[in-house]
Amino acid sequence: MEFVASIIALALTAALILLLNYYRRLLNDGRREYPREELIHAHNFIVNEWQRLISADPATGYAGAIAGALIGYLLSYTGGVYGEHYESAFFHSAILPALWFIGQPYLKDKADEMQWPSFIRKFIENDISFFFALSSIMAAQSLIAYGFYHALSFLWVFLNFIVTAGLVLYYFYKRDGREKGGLPDRPRRENRI
Repeated sequence: MEFVASIIALALTAALILLLNYYRRLLNDGRREYPREELIHAHNFIVNEWQRLISADPATGYAGAIAGALIGYLLSYTGGVYGEHYESAFFHSAILPALWFIGQPYLKDKADEMQWPSFIRKFIENDISFFFALSSIMAAQSLIAYGFYHALSFLWVFLNFIVTAGLVLYYFYKRDGREKGGLPDRPRRENRI
């Protein structure tokens, strides 16, 4: 029963993060008025955001999402080394996704330096689906640990959910900036004497 609940929680968590990302992108485009269709057809937004997430390289995107989900699921059960898996506040926190968030630029530099195989370099460069899946499963497993066992504080789970969702949304925001090439250059002022 717990596995089925974790799959449902993962689907809801991932859908919520994708929906928040859609509205983040929509409301940051500079318009003042929005057609009704852009605001209320949420099921289309989630599918479109998922396709946008893996569109850069579908093979690496799906492999990253599967690897992120498996690693996140295994990490959430790693807390069982010290007792029951659902009692570990460390393995049900935003610390593990934050470690990837902080360490990914270092891994990217090392992959370029050490000339790792091309698949690993592609995976590290297109790691957004991995990070999304890892973060979503960690947040979903925290919700399951609270919902089934009440071993963790609701405030702990809620704050970690907010931090994890914030990290993923910021990661999406950074990727959007890289795809556009950053902010447009300002026109240069000529020095007049």
